[in-house]
Amino acid sequence: MLKTIIPILVLIGAVFLGKYFMETGPEARKRPFVRNLPVVEVMSLKTEPYTVFIKTSGIVKAGTSSDIVSEVSGRIVKISDNFQEGSYFDKNQTLLQIDQSTLLSNVEIAKSEVAVNKASLVQLDAEQRSNLNSIKLAQQNLSIGYKELKRVRALFKRKTISRSALDSEEQRINQLQQALQNQKGTQSTFASRKSAIQARINSSQSRVKQEELKLTKARIKAPYAGRVLKKHVDIGQFVSTGTRLAETFATDFVNVELPLSLNEYELLGMPEAFINSKINTEKMPEVTLTNTNSLRQDSWKGRVVRTGAALDAQSRQINVIVRVDNPYKAREGISAPIRIGQYLEAEIQGRTFSDVYVLPPVAVIYNREVRLLKDGKIKIVPVEVVWNSNNSTIVRSKENIVGEQLILTNLTQAVNGLEVLTVEQQKKRIKAQAKEQEARAKRKKEKSKQAEKERKKTRVIPEQISRKNIELKEQENMKKRQLKQDKSKELLEKAK
Repeated sequence: MLKTIIPILVLIGAVFLGKYFMETGPEARKRPFVRNLPVVEVMSLKTEPYTVFIKTSGIVKAGTSSDIVSEVSGRIVKISDNFQEGSYFDKNQTLLQIDQSTLLSNVEIAKSEVAVNKASLVQLDAEQRSNLNSIKLAQQNLSIGYKELKRVRALFKRKTISRSALDSEEQRINQLQQALQNQKGTQSTFASRKSAIQARINSSQSRVKQEELKLTKARIKAPYAGRVLKKHVDIGQFVSTGTRLAETFATDFVNVELPLSLNEYELLGMPEAFINSKINTEKMPEVTLTNTNSLRQDSWKGRVVRTGAALDAQSRQINVIVRVDNPYKAREGISAPIRIGQYLEAEIQGRTFSDVYVLPPVAVIYNREVRLLKDGKIKIVPVEVVWNSNNSTIVRSKENIVGEQLILTNLTQAVNGLEVLTVEQQKKRIKAQAKEQEARAKRKKEKSKQAEKERKKTRVIPEQISRKNIELKEQENMKKRQLKQDKSKELLEKAK
């Protein structure tokens, strides 16, 4: 009996419990149909001037560099304290000294040669004067001889003397003439002999100057104010003519070679160099050089002074040379001097574009067009890109788009006429939806409260319902049993 009654009671309880939950449970939320549109961020367009700053990098090179070479031979006997790698020196400062003893001897020898040649010249002058006197005397003797020959010829005509006496006198005249002629010939050689001796004197004097100059070369002096890059010799070392002593560079300025593409070079707007014109360096662009590979972050100001003569065959780039004046003078903001071979970042001020649009790179699509928001729809406008930087893209447009709304969001698929929402519109929509949900929840809450009040009025205690149902079931069961008993009796009576 109980096995039959208990399942029936469980089913009846489940039915009433489900009905209770269905009446008191929350209603299914009905969401209105919302069309999902792409959400974009926009900005208002305006024109403005834009100055191009070109960023590149290069290596510091000495503006003036040279090898200090020995011009004389000898042993190094003295070295300056500034003749060390990295040390600074002044112009005409003695860096090192070579032994001068041999050079001093050469100067004395050259001077003695000058004295000997001068003495020879004096002696030759005396000989010339003596020969002039001899010529005068020979001329006098010849004149007397002519008179005597004239007298002898007159005597020979009168036949007072013999022919041999006349011949003897004529022969004596010939001897006097020959002697005079020899002396005149000797006199004519004095000029060339004096010239030769004078030439030897000049040569000796030049040698004296040369040896004295070599003597000064024994003191190696700095050709300019600079710095020692590398030292090759030291004290006590013997050097010969042509020996490299050190590598130095001037400290008045340094150069930095910066490679640029042709497009970047054109944007500098520099005056070109021609053979028949000079460049005004004040019109050349200024450059800011920064040491980014160091914690010190030093910077220097420079100016472009010239360009390379040719393009690089492989990179198709052209070098511009930047000059930095007085890079080794201490000044505020510089913690270390510039170094040869140092790698520097450079920022060059280029030309200024007027009436251009400075846009975020993401807003320029395919480097040729922008997307505008017009009446809630996309409008694609072609533009001309004039410059790209790390943070901005500078464009021009044939169409006047000042004041238009530029779409900054990069949509994967966008065509003309596509409807979109701005971020502000999306926020308003979300806010409106939130208010609607809040109102719906409020209405639902009020409805629930009203239903609860109505349920309280007609609510039946579950225990009473259960007892009543059990009593009804028992009555029905008793009726069924009674019917079964009545049927069994009827069957028995029929059987009798």
